Amino acid sequence: MGLGKGWNKGIGYGTVTALLAVFLAGCSNDPGTEGEGNPSSGKDGSGSTKPVELTLMAFESAEVAKSDDDPIYKALQEKLNIRLKVVSSPFNNYNDKLNVMIASGELADLFYGDGIGNLEQFHTWIEEEIVLPMSDRSAGYPNLDKALKRFDMYKAATGGKHYGLPITSYSDIDKPVYNDHTMWIRKDWLDKLHLQVPTTIDEFYQVAKAFAEQDPDGNNKADTYGYGSSDGSWWFYPILNAFGTSQDRYKKVDGKWVPEVIQPETKEALAFLKKLYDEKIMDPEFMINNGEQLIEKFVAGKVGIIFKNGSMFYNTFYDKFEKAYPGRDPKSMFVAGGVMKGKSGAKRLDGFGNFWMTTLINNQIGEEKKKKALELLDYLASDEGMRLMRWGVEGRHYRKEGDKFVSLVEKDENGVQKTLAKVAPTARLKTLITWDNGFVPENTRNREEVIKAGREGIENANVDPLFGMVIDPKALPPELTKTLGDYVEETFVQTIARSKQFDADWEKFVKTWLSKGGQKAWDETNKKALEEGR
Repeated sequence: MGLGKGWNKGIGYGTVTALLAVFLAGCSNDPGTEGEGNPSSGKDGSGSTKPVELTLMAFESAEVAKSDDDPIYKALQEKLNIRLKVVSSPFNNYNDKLNVMIASGELADLFYGDGIGNLEQFHTWIEEEIVLPMSDRSAGYPNLDKALKRFDMYKAATGGKHYGLPITSYSDIDKPVYNDHTMWIRKDWLDKLHLQVPTTIDEFYQVAKAFAEQDPDGNNKADTYGYGSSDGSWWFYPILNAFGTSQDRYKKVDGKWVPEVIQPETKEALAFLKKLYDEKIMDPEFMINNGEQLIEKFVAGKVGIIFKNGSMFYNTFYDKFEKAYPGRDPKSMFVAGGVMKGKSGAKRLDGFGNFWMTTLINNQIGEEKKKKALELLDYLASDEGMRLMRWGVEGRHYRKEGDKFVSLVEKDENGVQKTLAKVAPTARLKTLITWDNGFVPENTRNREEVIKAGREGIENANVDPLFGMVIDPKALPPELTKTLGDYVEETFVQTIARSKQFDADWEKFVKTWLSKGGQKAWDETNKKALEEGR
């Protein structure tokens, strides 16, 4: 079964952009170990005092370690006796640039990669000994070892070893899955039409229908849609979940594992989405909207309900509404709606692996550099290292008031406190370990609302019953899984927008899915799941 098509797309490209902006950001075990170098000594294991230079390939990180005046970089230099050289690339062509560097033999010492998110590529890197088998060395680095063991369920995919460190999405959630997606709603439209935030899928339909038909913006024009989506069919998953189904999961029925995508519940969910489209309740441009376009439509008053990440988007929406509607309180215009109860009366929101991308070490560099790269990751994974990355240098970036951290970072020209990464870009190195989405500093604007926006999704994240199960790529090639995923997405979009004979088209979809490799995927998944006693 693998990780599924949506393991990283679950956060969406718009979220990738947001993640790159959330590099701000605390945790004190000195990782010094016998024979592997002690960071607190300022020397490597050989006793040399000459700094070890490490190259790092990252995206959108041109300012990291660029200046010795960066106090966080200076603290790292003093702690680990290293110098860093960062090769930065825009996210959109990062993988292309990475492949060029590998082909040319100029790969950086440390770099980001899809890792187990792209098993075919990862297996090639492992076979060609491009990436260091971290778990062979991690016993000497206790913080790194602990971080790796958090994801031990994935070792089966790579011969029982960790060849990279999965970068956690939420470092403070000790769960293998997470999901902070929420339903965002135009609160001013609810108030105008005397409606409440929908809590069930039936209420969702009624509110969305009212938004489309009852002129919620008061301009006397039929120019609003109740619900909007983006990125093809992927963001339909919360609605599928409300019908107890999904595009890519399996469920156990009468002792066997069956694919949810071809079950009656999926047909019912697809019919519901088609109804939204046919009744002009859904924005008809759902198939071509990207994440940012959908957000702009939400703010501009073209659509009234969308699904997006929770906490990290609250202040994004706040700022956009404040700019678009001067003089109005943004909090009166939008609200996070949480997770709906589905047809069964229960809440379901499919969770994703609590990581995105992987930090890798070039296996073809010298031993001294390998040790120093491991030492750096071990330090960043420690309490002390995380505190440095979250808060900076005490007295310069923060002060302690009892157990409370108080930021000393200056405000910008609009009176908004700058992020730590803005004034000390090397704080972005935290992303070698974690995206730290759950970290909300005390000084965060609208802090209570930010935390609340993602809480219900996180609390209700549904664990895939086959989570962590990996099928041998020789038995179930990744390209077959991709082909099936592409077919599902294309067919869902076409069915919603163009089907004239829904029942017949559904039957055709099921038969074609099975013949295109779905039956093989089904057989191999059921076989593996039963072997593991799932």
